[in-house]
Amino acid sequence: MPCVCAALLCALAGSAPAWAGPWAAEVMSYNLGVGGETSYTDPSAVLGAPARYTGEGIWPGAVTPFNPAFSTDQVLSLGSGGQLTVRFDQAITDDAAHPFGVDLLIFGNGSFIDGDWPNGVAAGLFEEGPFTVSVSGDGATFVPLTGTYYDGMYPTLGYTDLTGAYDVNAGVLPTDFTRSVDPNLGASAFIGKTFAEIVAMYDGSGGGIPIDVHEAGLSEIHYVRIDVPSGGASPEIDGFAVVPEPTTAMFLGLGGVLLCGLRRARHVSR
Repeated sequence: MPCVCAALLCALAGSAPAWAGPWAAEVMSYNLGVGGETSYTDPSAVLGAPARYTGEGIWPGAVTPFNPAFSTDQVLSLGSGGQLTVRFDQAITDDAAHPFGVDLLIFGNGSFIDGDWPNGVAAGLFEEGPFTVSVSGDGATFVPLTGTYYDGMYPTLGYTDLTGAYDVNAGVLPTDFTRSVDPNLGASAFIGKTFAEIVAMYDGSGGGIPIDVHEAGLSEIHYVRIDVPSGGASPEIDGFAVVPEPTTAMFLGLGGVLLCGLRRARHVSR
């Protein structure tokens, strides 16, 4: 069965667009604001799946809530007053069956402050840049969502089987980038928790900022715009993920396990 699944996934990968799936497929516009990091201005960094491994050739390690993605091809800086608009092939929908009512996830490069380095005990949260989110079905008319978001909430976790917060090896079991952490867990819920406890609290999720699109009143959303207010710190964005229907999520999870198993050899014993 695994061989059949792997063959099927390879066939699909060979015929699908580079960013097919629940990820942002195209950057429609990008404007770097004031104070943005000029080394992090490659818009393609936000396309495809968020990073699970980072720092190759510098300080290599698995992406964890204590070790966020930081390579220049993995993160896009927006700056104060900056803006980013992306398009999705897969529609974002408001669905009560989505876990916790979350329909979209946005991944930044925030992290927990390690109060017991290098053991990974959360003593606070590094988060930057407030931003707002607007959504659209046609790319022309955007509906703003209520609230202000920050790029550090629920920092990204690449794998569920890492040995520590700064593991130099990639894991074998990838997290689910299309499943949200429980939004009822505020930042304070993680303070004093160890890396292992945080992984357990994520419950298989890869993290990400949870977005509920219900108030937009749109049947299908294919465009998301991020606006950074003037005078604010610069957020950095790694990627986006559409929350799929439960049956689709099952196949995405299987595909992630198989593909990560094939790629693991690239990230061992750095």
